[in-house]
Amino acid sequence: MRIAIITSPFGSLPPKGIGAVEKLWYYLGKEFCQKGNIVTFYSKDNDSYYDDKNLVICKLKGYQRTGSLKKDIIKDFFYSLRALVKLKNCDILILNTFWTPILCILFKWKYKKCIYNVARFPKGQFKFYCFVNQFSCVSLAVSRALAYELGKNDRIVMVNNPVELKDFKFTPEKEGCKFIIMYHGRVHPEKGLHLLFAAVNELYNKYSNLQLKIVGATNIEDGGGGEKYVEKLKNIAPLVPIEWINAINDPKKIALELASCNLYCYPSIADQGETFGVAPLEAMAIGRTVIVSNLECFKDFIEDGKSGFIFDHHSKNSVQELSLIIEDLINNSQLRQLVGKNASEKAKQFSVEAIASQYLNNFNQILNVD
Repeated sequence: MRIAIITSPFGSLPPKGIGAVEKLWYYLGKEFCQKGNIVTFYSKDNDSYYDDKNLVICKLKGYQRTGSLKKDIIKDFFYSLRALVKLKNCDILILNTFWTPILCILFKWKYKKCIYNVARFPKGQFKFYCFVNQFSCVSLAVSRALAYELGKNDRIVMVNNPVELKDFKFTPEKEGCKFIIMYHGRVHPEKGLHLLFAAVNELYNKYSNLQLKIVGATNIEDGGGGEKYVEKLKNIAPLVPIEWINAINDPKKIALELASCNLYCYPSIADQGETFGVAPLEAMAIGRTVIVSNLECFKDFIEDGKSGFIFDHHSKNSVQELSLIIEDLINNSQLRQLVGKNASEKAKQFSVEAIASQYLNNFNQILNVD
């Protein structure tokens, strides 16, 4: 099967520290090749090169995010058109930009079926995506939202995002003099880091060995909140030691950072932005107890009290609720170990091999439909 994947205008391949879309499709693309398929990526940047026996990355002129949705959508248009012009004949075309589902009909002779990866909550645009053969939603929450927008629709399926278990392997927690709480991802207001910082600040007088480890992009161009937001976070917890680490490209290095922490927290408040949450799933695969906010998407893989913990980010007492969970886990290493093992087992259901097989089954089904 010939599979073409058009990724975002803002993230390059191989993935460079940011871009969950690029990361998941890069993993899946390589697995598709392992299963005997030919894969071509159309991705940000210039030049083209072979990365694998059957995998090609065709690099296009891409862009940096501007911080303005309107400007980014305009850039998306030019990138999408450029990618479709470059597109070579294929059986399956996978779309990840705003404009490709609209423009693809102009290039229908180049592909047999097209699939749109629904990695964001719908905001009214899907009524224009009438030429898409299948909408592949990354979580149950997203598929429900899309069904609400489009009505009952056989084109809607759900396939969760994968985690690369070859990189994120179970690693027992090492207890030391410091108790490290980690987050990795974009350092942006919608990620709710102010709640984590405030909760840790409340506990610091009692637990002076607490330390925060924050891994991810802070600058606006890479999806972060900028210097002002970083300063705001520092002011929330002025005495707490914080290790700031720039976005990491190498998944093995991310895994090492995760293995060095005692507890992981992903306190996102993006009710209409967070659609799955690969970052906490990576921490779970390592065997770390994970605390997340009460977003619907996290419930695809976290059962409160069994494979992780959930706090209500909408509560007036959200900081206190989060700090109580953290304190209980600080004082109960046996509970951390038990939940961490459960989490690692749960993560195995989301292996790249398992998710790739789901996609390939879906591809074969729609190719066999007239």
